[in-house]
Amino acid sequence: MSIRPIAAGLLFTLIPWTVAADHETFSLYTFDSPPYQQANPIPGGPEVTGETVETVRCAMEHAGAQVNIRLMPQNRARFALQRQLVDGYFAVDPSPDMDEAADISHPVALEKWYWFYLGQRPDPTTAKIGVVGGSNEEVWLIQNGFEPFVTVSSTEQLPALLKRQRIDLALMDQQVMETLSEDSLALGQTLNREFLRYAPLHLYLNRRFVSEHPGVLTRFNRQLPACMEQHMLLSADEYQHVAGQARGLIQDLEQRLNLAQAIHQGPVYDSFTEILTQDTLWQALAPEQPTPLASEILGLPASQALKQWQDEQGGLVTELLLTDNKGALVAMSQLSSDYWQGDEPKFQEIAVETERGMERKSDLWISPIRYDASTRQFQIIVSVPIPLKEPNNGLEGILAMGLAIEKALHNYERLARARSEQVPMELPVAE
Repeated sequence: MSIRPIAAGLLFTLIPWTVAADHETFSLYTFDSPPYQQANPIPGGPEVTGETVETVRCAMEHAGAQVNIRLMPQNRARFALQRQLVDGYFAVDPSPDMDEAADISHPVALEKWYWFYLGQRPDPTTAKIGVVGGSNEEVWLIQNGFEPFVTVSSTEQLPALLKRQRIDLALMDQQVMETLSEDSLALGQTLNREFLRYAPLHLYLNRRFVSEHPGVLTRFNRQLPACMEQHMLLSADEYQHVAGQARGLIQDLEQRLNLAQAIHQGPVYDSFTEILTQDTLWQALAPEQPTPLASEILGLPASQALKQWQDEQGGLVTELLLTDNKGALVAMSQLSSDYWQGDEPKFQEIAVETERGMERKSDLWISPIRYDASTRQFQIIVSVPIPLKEPNNGLEGILAMGLAIEKALHNYERLARARSEQVPMELPVAE
């Protein structure tokens, strides 16, 4: 006799039929994965907390929706969403099967996945790989032609399997492994690690829910950047690496283009009111259509030089914007979403207005990691001042440069791996 009808019947008793009900509170499911999602015991029952839970709850609340978040094993949650038994399931790596069953949000988290191993890193194509069953890592491995040797029910089991040499490699998120090390200080075993990929994880909403609540997903996506920001800061080492890389790139660009001269060759406006008027029109048409002013700026020699230099960077540089000391664009490598940058951190963290005029506030600003929906990748923004020769602290304008975060940090991870091979990292292994 088939067990599928029985399993489905049990699932119906465990999950409220929320799709047919009036959605005053939306039901979302995720899985246990500290520090991203975890049960926090409180009076009256456990509460689901964690970095990604905070992000999803924040974006939903600002989108005008209340949510009830519960934990569920990953395979069961996928099954429930695909049969429209729950409103949504989050912290999921995109997959064709999920795309067929539900609508995907912008990323709600960015994980760093590593191979963990003893001694020298084995070849993943021939190694015995261990992974949590039904996890994002398992789905990714199978999609990319790797066959897991062992699947386990919890992350705690993977270090133990490495210690006993039952597996050669374990694929896990960096923060998940670090959380294990904090929770099991009495147990120690030397593990090495090698960076594999940055994994953007998403919220999936079932299609019936999306059709019954038009606009919720769009509003949710719009709120995500602000809600994610506190969890997307670079580490101190990553910041220093990006700062050094950015300074080198800007120095190379300045050998090709006189940035101060390019500012003076940009469009001239009569007043700040005109800047705001042009900005309103610009935002109404971008990115589908440039305004006459945007077309004029894109056609300038400085903009063409910025575009050519960006194209030579192999995808590392995603955008270049050059402004005057009021924050108005004078050159750009591609069409920006707005004309006036003066109300944004990339300008405000560099420039400050004093009695003597606009002056430099700092020599470098690096943003948190943000998801760029137009390019479908995570990036950071680096901005630097373009100084006046006189007075000494005067400001001509600023240069803002977008960097693809995975490419920007890939060299950093390679250097970190080289250091870790000389001094192996200490991580606990559960018995």
